[in-house]
Parts: sequence; C-alpha cells; structure tokens
Amino acid sequence: MSMSQTASVPNRVRQVARLIRSMSDQERRWLIQALPELRQAQAAPAAQADLMAHFQPRLDALAGARPMLDTDPFIAGLSVGEFFALPEAEQARLWGQAHIEAEREIKPFERPVRPNALPARSTGRLRP
Repeated sequence: MSMSQTASVPNRVRQVARLIRSMSDQERRWLIQALPELRQAQAAPAAQADLMAHFQPRLDALAGARPMLDTDPFIAGLSVGEFFALPEAEQARLWGQAHIEAEREIKPFERPVRPNALPARSTGRLRP
C-alpha cells in the first residue's frame, strides 16, 4: 500500500486490520461466521485473481465458527464489550499500546538483511 493509500484508510479500519492479523485461526473462523458478507466474492481485477484463488480456500475454511461475544477477552485485559464501550480516543490509545507490545514480541525474530539478499526457502518454522 502506498503512502497516499495508507493515508486515505480510516484509522479505525487500520486498527481492525491489525486486530485481525493478530487473531488465531479459530478467532478468524468466528469472525467469518459473524460477518458472512466477508465471504462474498467481490469483483477482483485480473491481477488479483491469483491472490483471491490463494486465500479463498482459507476464508471458506473459516466459515462456521462462532462469532465473538461481548464477554470474550479482547485487548488490554478488557472484554470485547468493555473495549467498544470506551470512547474512541481511549480505544485508539489501547490499540496503539497493543501494537507496540506486539512489535516487541516480534523483535527477537528480526534479522539484519543485505540489500541484495535473496529470500530463503521457508521451513514453516519461526526461529528466534
């Protein structure tokens, strides 16, 4: 996403995207069950057809999961209902804090890379 595209995406959407990336497979299945419209195919440009083909089976596999409840744990020790009952400014602060904490957890996996380095073959495992 280019800088201009990122700037036009509302903060709330970016926050939800970060949350979804942090969800387990089970939580994503629940999300798809709660929002079946996410499964509906949208007209995709030809350049995105391969990407859609890659992710569609994963989205289909998420179908049938239970939706999140207001009492489910969310972030910052709050339940879903408690978090969304907060004022937007407090939600934004907690999102930012959760994002910083997630980045700290990822740091041990980062490695310096030469500018001309080629990608290594994936073993499917993360190494600290």
